[in-house]
Amino acid sequence: MKNNETNNRIPELTRGEEEIMQILWQLGNGVVNDIIARTDEPHPKYTTVATFLKILENKGYVRHEAEGKSHRYFPVVSRETYARGVMSSMLSTYFDGSLAQLISFFSRHEQIPMREMDEILEIMRQAKK
Repeated sequence: MKNNETNNRIPELTRGEEEIMQILWQLGNGVVNDIIARTDEPHPKYTTVATFLKILENKGYVRHEAEGKSHRYFPVVSRETYARGVMSSMLSTYFDGSLAQLISFFSRHEQIPMREMDEILEIMRQAKK
């Protein structure tokens, strides 16, 4: 995919790929060692992170620029675009595309603080205007 920002369907990420993307979204850009420094202990090997970055580049999530003997990677799919795709997929796969079913599910199975329920109601009131 050349322009994931405008496509509705973007390739899914594995847990490891998503972890690397979360770090890149936080950093804005980085070389492999920058990313490794942000991972949890035990840190992955350099080659592991480099492989993930190559996969992410092939999937159209990142690009790189040469920087000396290294490469600087930067995201080309925004965190919001990725989240929108994941949530849209989850909504259609598990809740028949119904936001009401999703909210009902979470209200039954999660301890949602009253403050957050009030925030959700306010968001819905604002959306109706």
